[in-house]
Amino acid sequence: MGFSLSSQTAYFLWSLLMGAALGVLYDVVRAVRMAVHAGKIHVIISDILFFAVCGVLTSLFALPFNKGDVRGFILFGEAVGFLAYRLTIGAVMGKVYAFIARILRSFVQKIRKYFEKIFNYLLKAMGILLYNVNVVIDKSLKRAADNRKKWHTARRRAKHEQRRYSHKGKIYETKTHRKTAHRGKKSVTQH
Repeated sequence: MGFSLSSQTAYFLWSLLMGAALGVLYDVVRAVRMAVHAGKIHVIISDILFFAVCGVLTSLFALPFNKGDVRGFILFGEAVGFLAYRLTIGAVMGKVYAFIARILRSFVQKIRKYFEKIFNYLLKAMGILLYNVNVVIDKSLKRAADNRKKWHTARRRAKHEQRRYSHKGKIYETKTHRKTAHRGKKSVTQH
C-alpha cells in the first residue's frame, strides 16, 4: 500500500493528538488512584488495564487511516504526544490532582467518621434490642416449659386419683371418684 507523504504526515499529526488524548486518560486513572490512595497491586492492575485500553484505542485509531494496520511511526507519534502532554500539562495537572485528592480524602475521612459513629450507635442499639428480645424469648420458653410441666403433673395426679384399685379381691375407688359418685348417684362402695 502506498501512502503519500502528506497523508503520512496527517496520520502522524493525528497520532500526536491521540497520544495526548491517551495522556489525558492516564491522568484520569492517576487521579482516581490518588483519590482512593491505591496500593502497589492496584497500581499494577490499573496500569495493565490502561495499556490494554491503549492497545484497543490504537487499533481503532488505525482503522480508518490504514485499514487497521498499525505502523511504527504511528506508535512513535502516540508516544511523543503522550510524553509531550505528560511533561507539560500533565505535570501541572498532577499537582492539581494531588491537591484535589488531599481535599477529597479529608472530606471522605470526616464523612467516614460521621458514618462510623452512626453505624456504631445503630449496632449498639441493635445489640440491646436483640438482647432484650432474647430475654423475652427465654422467659416465655421457660414459662411454657413450666406450664407444660404443671399440666403433665396435674394430669398424672388426676389419673392417679381416678384410678380404681383392688386389694384382696375388693375394688376400691379413690377419694376423687367417690366425691363425684356422691353428687348424683349412690357410691359403689356404700352398699
